[in-house]
Amino acid sequence: MRRKIPVTLTPEEVEKIIHQPDKRVPTGLRNKALLSFIWDSGARVSDVVNLKTGNVKVSKREAVVIKGKGGIDRNLSFSDYTAELFERYKKIRPKSEYFFCTLKGKKLSRLYLYNMVRRYALRAGITKKIGLHTLRHSFALDYYQKSGHDLIRLQKILGHRSIGTTQLYCYMDSSDVINGLKNYYGRRKNGSKDNVDERIRQLEEEIRKIKADV
Repeated sequence: MRRKIPVTLTPEEVEKIIHQPDKRVPTGLRNKALLSFIWDSGARVSDVVNLKTGNVKVSKREAVVIKGKGGIDRNLSFSDYTAELFERYKKIRPKSEYFFCTLKGKKLSRLYLYNMVRRYALRAGITKKIGLHTLRHSFALDYYQKSGHDLIRLQKILGHRSIGTTQLYCYMDSSDVINGLKNYYGRRKNGSKDNVDERIRQLEEEIRKIKADV
């Protein structure tokens, strides 16, 4: 069974979404902090809704996931920007065992989060069909590309039991494939530059079509 390539967003698109919540109101501040946290850490939706208040260490820029998917514990790091949002949110959030919670202190629902990110995406002019998990995929692809294709560390960050799951991002990143073929074709004695460029254009078009088939 062929696995579909997940939809991802560019860093610019993610930032547009994070910019949408109004941090002057409690739910807006919470949602902005939540979105920024996922973009920083690659957290799962389940990590976010189950994150306990006592497991968020703002001063250390760290959140601890206890028994995440597959029973894996891991530490998630976040940026100074997210830490600032967390500090502001802590001052106005209701008492609850869950760090991200409703105004009544209850656990957030997955349906609410799905509708929330879709609403902000549309406000930002993004029409791709996305969910909150899209931010995790977007973080993973961006990390893979900017870390020099460091799959081992990405596997640990995402909490994958198998490196095979993490290898999905190898297939999603077409840059190394195209660069490799450019080098290969360029060294072939009987290949003209025109033929090389045409084959690269064909490959880029094929990859574009695959990414659109989601």
